[in-house]
Amino acid sequence: MTLRRIGISVLLFTAGFSLWGQSLSKGDSLMRECRFEAAMWAFLQARDDAGVDRAQYALNMADFCAEPHVVAKKRFSRKDFFLYYPLKADAWRNGPAGLAYVPSGSKEVFFSAPDKAGSPSIFTSRDQDSLWSAPRLLGEAFVSTGSEVFPMLGADGKTLYFASDGLAGLGGFDIFSSTWDAEAGRWGDPVNMGFPFNSPADDYLMADSADGEYTLFASNRDCAPDSVTVYVLDYEKSFARGAVRDGSALKKLMELTPVSDPTRIDNDAAVEGFTTGNATTQRYMKKMEESRALMDSISRHMMPGDTLLNVFRAKLALVSAELREVEMSFLMNGAVGFEEDKEVAGAELGYTFARGSLGPDFKPKFAVKEAAQSFRVAPVGRFAQDNTLPPGLVYQIMLFDSPTHADLEDIKGLTPVYERLGVNLRYNYYVGMFSSYEDALEELNVVRLLGFPKARITAWQDGRAVPVR
Repeated sequence: MTLRRIGISVLLFTAGFSLWGQSLSKGDSLMRECRFEAAMWAFLQARDDAGVDRAQYALNMADFCAEPHVVAKKRFSRKDFFLYYPLKADAWRNGPAGLAYVPSGSKEVFFSAPDKAGSPSIFTSRDQDSLWSAPRLLGEAFVSTGSEVFPMLGADGKTLYFASDGLAGLGGFDIFSSTWDAEAGRWGDPVNMGFPFNSPADDYLMADSADGEYTLFASNRDCAPDSVTVYVLDYEKSFARGAVRDGSALKKLMELTPVSDPTRIDNDAAVEGFTTGNATTQRYMKKMEESRALMDSISRHMMPGDTLLNVFRAKLALVSAELREVEMSFLMNGAVGFEEDKEVAGAELGYTFARGSLGPDFKPKFAVKEAAQSFRVAPVGRFAQDNTLPPGLVYQIMLFDSPTHADLEDIKGLTPVYERLGVNLRYNYYVGMFSSYEDALEELNVVRLLGFPKARITAWQDGRAVPVR
């Protein structure tokens, strides 16, 4: 090949790479604008299968949008935004693998920690008096090759919220919920919370307030990289759903603009740490009452031509200024009469965010569980000489199936790998022999991250396939 041809080839490759990058960037931009069909075509041009799946998923979810009542929203630093949630005092703690929500007296905890493959996953453990049970994963549906973070038990004690950037979603981190199935004794498969709780940005840490009045979550949609917006919604056990297919209408819905309705706001939920003995605190609470009364008056005088409306608005502006002055006093001098490190913000909005503090470190002593790995990863994998299954109940991890015999390159160093001819006359390949579902679950992500993203757990009873559940 001549130098000229080499140069032409390099130029064509560079141009093709540039067009690919432009299509990918265009797809991401269209996703943010909620133009999902156009985004899908851009991802198709970029040959980005993950982007195509994300756009298609967003199109499907647009048929099931909720319209929650938004009480308030305010922007905070990513470093400590969680401390402004109205939750139990000192319940945020530094745990075994980072931040965890552990209220005093907890008998069961949920936390995010790296699994055996190093991917953050949701674990649970129970207090057994002298020891906490060995941490275990919640189930196969909760495990992805991405990250699962911020698990929070809902106000009903039967709903678990968490965020994931590895499960099917709209982009970045999405919020999921799971319901406890008492009859089956397990958590149900995670359900994406959909619009407007989720967006093409990062959405996480959904939690119900300690008094059950509100539901909160955080998102970095329309935020700088170092901040998030915390949204406060009226608590609802379930949200009515409907289709919002227009891109501009959906984008407007995701702005989650607070509704000015002071009759539905209870500031006591956010400021329960206040005491009444301090003069500054008493002044603050009095001004809060004035603010609520004025907002109530404004809502009653919204008719056109009402001459009192401007009067009430002017008074509210003065009261809001005084509230901000007191807040600045708290921030500058420390909030006398509050719990340690408590700060307040957002009172001018009609809802007060009160800053809590970290509790003591959570350092549980976990029971030790014996390792149960029944395979290994070697430079060169090998197939099992004997594919016979032992009697009784056995779990394996299915890697893939193939119309022809697989070779050593296909099994990516796994040893030993079992081959069986399935009922569809395709060769099925498995790894591991586990006596319990939990043992197989612990190794699932190790296998997936080796290059088998669709690997799944299978169960066998006396050599016959049975449903895992």
